[in-house]
Amino acid sequence: AGAQRLERARARAVALRMASPSSSLHAAFTKIADLGPCCCQVNAIVKVVSCEVKLQCLGQRQHPRRFVEVLVGDETGTALLRAEHALAGACVVGATIVLRSARVELFDGKLRLELGRWSRLTRVGDAAFSVPPSAVCTDVSATAHAMVAC
Repeated sequence: AGAQRLERARARAVALRMASPSSSLHAAFTKIADLGPCCCQVNAIVKVVSCEVKLQCLGQRQHPRRFVEVLVGDETGTALLRAEHALAGACVVGATIVLRSARVELFDGKLRLELGRWSRLTRVGDAAFSVPPSAVCTDVSATAHAMVAC
């Protein structure tokens, strides 16, 4: 009886995988211009435009927390990425990085990409795209968003 139950569970799992061709085996990559306040689990291939080290002072902590604010972009636009200082080595101007499972946060009403506990930032070889000048591309982090009560 137990073996039959196990076989039926396997058959159901195979049927579910066959029913949904867009399984979680392949990550869907998002363009920067498509980011919005409600996006989560963002995967993107971007280039670093600029990188700046910041300090965050939190209450009674003895040592302030260091992080980097990185302006990243693709051919559709640019956005601000906030990462731990340990990842600053991968965020060199002109480098191509892959973001996995990043989240979108609103900070002072402006959109910002954040790396959480399960997020990954990986430096890869040069990408085929280039980030257009700031006068041409849209900066999604410059757009102000407001919370509206329904």
